[in-house]
Amino acid sequence: MTEHDHDAGDQEAVAAVLRAMPLAPVSADFLARVNARIDDAAGWIGLADFRVWTLGLVPAAAVLVVLALLWPSSSTPSAAATAASAQGQVASAQTFTPSSYSDWQQDVTANALLEAALTDTR
Repeated sequence: MTEHDHDAGDQEAVAAVLRAMPLAPVSADFLARVNARIDDAAGWIGLADFRVWTLGLVPAAAVLVVLALLWPSSSTPSAAATAASAQGQVASAQTFTPSSYSDWQQDVTANALLEAALTDTR
């Protein structure tokens, strides 16, 4: 019999003895005491637990989603306002000149700036 077989036999004997022993009674507040000790050991690190923050913020996120879906939106432009804005942009693109100080004081589109840069004004 090798040493390995001897160790395995000892482990089997100990396992058989442990299986034969009756289970020890466990205190009813054992889980609460263990959790309290874990929380005490965590200290400030417990505040950084993303799972607690995520689960705690789920109701607030759900309320924000519902409000965003139900809130009347006045920021969507009407078709007439969009058309008038496009006409104004076309007009500003046609009349923009880089040498005019007043043209730089108005809202200028990127296309108007590009067109003015590429157009020879001499």
